[in-house]
Amino acid sequence: MARKNKKETLGNYIKKVGYIDVYQKFTFNRQGKTEGSSYRLVHAKHVIKDNLKNIFIAEQSASTLVKENFKYDKFNKS
Repeated sequence: MARKNKKETLGNYIKKVGYIDVYQKFTFNRQGKTEGSSYRLVHAKHVIKDNLKNIFIAEQSASTLVKENFKYDKFNKS
């Protein structure tokens, strides 16, 4: 089995807000057609927030996390 690449696991790169990356993940049905998409916030290959429905909501939540100086901690997930 082949190893998944970054695009398959995180999605399509959209933009960077401070040190947080915004990715868009598409969902497909069985026929291969797009059903919808969601946005996710990523810091250092770790997903911070997922299933954000709008790019504006994703940008606002990323900017608030940057203002709060949020860092991913694998032992203290919030």
